[in-house]
Amino acid sequence: MLTRIEDLLVGPAPADVRRNMRIELGASMASGPYHAALLFVPVVMQRLGADAGMIALYLSASYIGFLMTPFAARVIPARGVQTYLAWISGSSRAIFMLLGAALTAPFMVAVSVVVFFLDSFPSPAYTRIIQLIYPARIRGRAMGYVRLGLAGGMLIYAPLCGWILDQFGYTWLFPLAGATGILAAWIFSHLRVNDMTPVRTHKRAMGDLWQVLRSDGRFRIYLLAVIAFGLGGLIPSGFYPAVIVDRLNLSYTDVSALATVQSICWLGGYLVWGHIMDRFNGVWTLRVLYLLMALVPLSYTWASSGWMLLPSFIAQGLGSAGIDLAFQNTILELAPEDRVYEYAALQRATIGIRGLIGPLLGVLLAQMGVAPLAIFIIGSSLYACAALLMLSGVFRSSARAS
Repeated sequence: MLTRIEDLLVGPAPADVRRNMRIELGASMASGPYHAALLFVPVVMQRLGADAGMIALYLSASYIGFLMTPFAARVIPARGVQTYLAWISGSSRAIFMLLGAALTAPFMVAVSVVVFFLDSFPSPAYTRIIQLIYPARIRGRAMGYVRLGLAGGMLIYAPLCGWILDQFGYTWLFPLAGATGILAAWIFSHLRVNDMTPVRTHKRAMGDLWQVLRSDGRFRIYLLAVIAFGLGGLIPSGFYPAVIVDRLNLSYTDVSALATVQSICWLGGYLVWGHIMDRFNGVWTLRVLYLLMALVPLSYTWASSGWMLLPSFIAQGLGSAGIDLAFQNTILELAPEDRVYEYAALQRATIGIRGLIGPLLGVLLAQMGVAPLAIFIIGSSLYACAALLMLSGVFRSSARAS
């Protein structure tokens, strides 16, 4: 039956590809509770007395590891990359369990800095892994299929997380979620990666990263769109919990209901976007996604009840699935085969820079007297700018399957 489902969702695939898809699917399912719990960290911090500045600091901390990705290639092993990633991921989940002992929001931020660094620092290696284990003709569908486990796990566990928080508090939720994340890392370590030929690209000098920026104009435009997209989401992000807690007075259970809707859309999004990317390409998909995500901050401008945030959570679910797939696939489309590490590292470093700055820019705007309503509109406008950048003519004939 599983084979028939795979044939329907992905198409015919060799036995080794099927085996890796199933391993990744299992790892994704096991990590569902961990990712579901992450949705509640800002709300827990708000209830611990965190202001918008502290929330923004937490959100900025989630990007600190991305700044170091250009250096990650220097320590990524040529072989056994899946084991390397599994050890780092398992370590970050173990540290995440310490959030259950947090008594203050600053302590949560301090622990989260370490967790997020370990999560994101080695991320270019995963781009290389999917290039090696999934053929280009089915890569989008294969990635969408394995992410169904993550979205399905969040769909199941998001309501449970809200119930645990209401009944027992975060002191129980975060350790349990971290333990399931460790299990996911162990499952991921069983991937079979065809890396018998050592990858030499990750040993290049750091100066080669700047050479990529100087020589590839379309990639520079792509990174500008990545910056605009990220700032569109991050500048208003520190004010979302205040709307949920202070303006709408939603309970953890209310938030978990909205998170459940988001997870359903996330689940469906992986099915839809994987097929779209295999039919078109990552560049085309990003244009649509950037416009879709503009709904997220707009929903917070008019919300007077919890269900008026529904468009935001729907767009966030669909958009998160698409961005997850499109960022990976677009790098493989734009990068020469022997420079995947460099392109992936530059993208991650760009994400890190905008991630550190974005939430703090929102707080700075508020301190300058800009109303939250205007900040939400700025966020939507930046999403639209990102979509316009991706319409540049340099992408019309340059995107290709890897």
